[in-house]
Amino acid sequence: MGSKIPMAGGIAERRIRPLWDAIDSRQYKNALKLATSLLTKHPDSPYILSLKALVLERMGKPDEALPLCLNAKDANPVDDLTLSTLQIVFQRLDRLDLATSCYEYACGKIPNNPDLMMGLFNCYVREYSYVKQQQTAMKMYKLVPEERFLLWAICSIQLQVACGNGGERLLSLAEALLKKRIDSHGLHELEALRVYISVLEQEGKFTTALDVLDGKLGKLFSIENDKLRIQGKLLICACEYDAAAKVLRSVLETCSDDWEAFLHYLSCSLEDGSASDIKDIKTQNYLEPDARPNSRLSSSLREEEFDLRVSDVRSFIQKLQENNVHEVRRGPFLANIEIEKRRLMFGKADNGELMQSFLEYFRRFGHLASFVSDVEEYLQYIEPRQRSKLLQELREICFQISPGDAVKGLGRTVAVLQVEEHFDIMHSESNDDRVAHAVFLAKLYLENLNLSKDLDSQEIMHGEELLPMASNILMELFWRTQHHGYLLEAILILEFGLSIRRYIWQYRLLLVHLYTYWSATASAFEWYKSLEIKNIMQESMSHHIFPQLLSSPLWSELNSMMKEYLKFHEDYMKEAADLTFLAYRHCNYSKVVEFVKFRERMRNSHHFFLVRIESTLLELKQNADNLDEVEFILANLDSGIHPLEWSEDKYLSSISFNEDFQTRPWWSPSPNECYLSGPFEGGTIHRKESLVRALALSYSLFSYCLVFNLK
Repeated sequence: MGSKIPMAGGIAERRIRPLWDAIDSRQYKNALKLATSLLTKHPDSPYILSLKALVLERMGKPDEALPLCLNAKDANPVDDLTLSTLQIVFQRLDRLDLATSCYEYACGKIPNNPDLMMGLFNCYVREYSYVKQQQTAMKMYKLVPEERFLLWAICSIQLQVACGNGGERLLSLAEALLKKRIDSHGLHELEALRVYISVLEQEGKFTTALDVLDGKLGKLFSIENDKLRIQGKLLICACEYDAAAKVLRSVLETCSDDWEAFLHYLSCSLEDGSASDIKDIKTQNYLEPDARPNSRLSSSLREEEFDLRVSDVRSFIQKLQENNVHEVRRGPFLANIEIEKRRLMFGKADNGELMQSFLEYFRRFGHLASFVSDVEEYLQYIEPRQRSKLLQELREICFQISPGDAVKGLGRTVAVLQVEEHFDIMHSESNDDRVAHAVFLAKLYLENLNLSKDLDSQEIMHGEELLPMASNILMELFWRTQHHGYLLEAILILEFGLSIRRYIWQYRLLLVHLYTYWSATASAFEWYKSLEIKNIMQESMSHHIFPQLLSSPLWSELNSMMKEYLKFHEDYMKEAADLTFLAYRHCNYSKVVEFVKFRERMRNSHHFFLVRIESTLLELKQNADNLDEVEFILANLDSGIHPLEWSEDKYLSSISFNEDFQTRPWWSPSPNECYLSGPFEGGTIHRKESLVRALALSYSLFSYCLVFNLK
């Protein structure tokens, strides 16, 4: 017998390969010619029709692509090659329902084809139909009893539970399915074991999960610390604090810089109850101990036992500090401050011991740029009457640096100045003293410029924190006096810094706020653009300029910014399903739930909600002199009904706020708040809320109805 000729969609592969090559190389004009030529020879081929539709869609002709896809669909294709091509085109045309119906027909026609069922599962993933995902995955598992298909079904169950459907009943089903699989075949992938553990966690069966980890399945972990961390978490959930402390201690012995593990280890050792409070069992995070300075913790231990536990923890931390390692490890040394803070909260120590541990940490790590962020949480526990003493001792330690180590000396000096700024001790000084301090900071910056001359232009320069500190002082002086010269000087200082080192984003961000406060929105927007905030960063950083653009006449800039964000959002919502299915295909099941949750967070974004409304309002304003265009815009909004639907409780209850307000300056902690606009004691300004603007849009219905009646 002769060898069988390779076929593709019912046509010899050698005839179609030139068309494939043209599409792959993005030669769409040539591909269109080849597809048209093939259609003249095979006019009824759904595969050629779908390929031509694919080419037309990529050429930006969706209106021509859709009829071809519909013709191919009417032919009821059942081969996976045609169906997968149609799915790609229908997805890009935002008609996933048609792709799903094609696969449903094919699966009904050939019920036991795993490739077709996998394509159908892919369609349900893209539609976020979790129940149908589960049903299809179970059919595949019964047909081909592979571990991955069962895990697909389990993940679909977890997604249903995450959406508030099913609860305990579905989790019990997931556990039973996994247990049956383990009894008959075991589990062979670590991700499968993680899914099993997560199901048991959600059911609250922590002891059962611990037994699973201690059994044969626990050997699936190739990294022992990963297994120990999960065990520690489960033991905490089961309120077995002694056992949890031992496990977490083992983690720290091999990974001494694991700060989260240390916090949990300390809480379990002292049995202060903070480790048992879990934020959300699905996110595997724990509540930190109460950070309020006046709060007090309580322990179930007797006083003598408590002191013994503290002594044991200290000895262990001392041992970790003495380990010889090449990398810089701050965790074991920062642990001393945390221990003294806990003792202070238990009423077992005073501020003096906390200050001593603070000074020891400063001696070792005070020159690092991370020093202040490391200790910032603990500064609030220093009593006000002790703060001047602490600063004096920190300055004395600065003088202990040898003259030849200028970089280290500058780092310590900057750290002391930042601690001083945090304590706000100089807030009560006279205006002249504050000016003198700002001049001192600027001079210190200039005197140490030579320390950074050998650094790359994009590296963090030594002492770059000094100019923002000087700028903050000038803004405080402006707030006190309302003299605009201080505001101008704050801008000049930062622009001078950028003339020396242009890539410092903190300077640019401060300039955005300074210029917007001075109503120079165009200049502020130029600095904002220089930050090159793209993609997901638009979600968290747009608040720095977006409210100001709304109230400015810069409609073109506002329109381009909103269009860029909406395009990113639209593209992400299309790609999110691809990421989810890739996670399924590569057996990364923990990412499946993570990707779906993140998509929901983006879909319910407050900023997305705001931009949709504001883009419509801007469109109406730009076309206010064209009633026909206004009618068209309102018709697309169902005469204003859509914006009102966005403000319903079912949407507002799940809205997510993704803005990063930590990057804002101290004098403008949120877009609706600016201390500088009020008296020195503090003041607040409020701008129009988004829902009010949504209602304003609905009121424009009146003009629409008036025009309609006049006609």
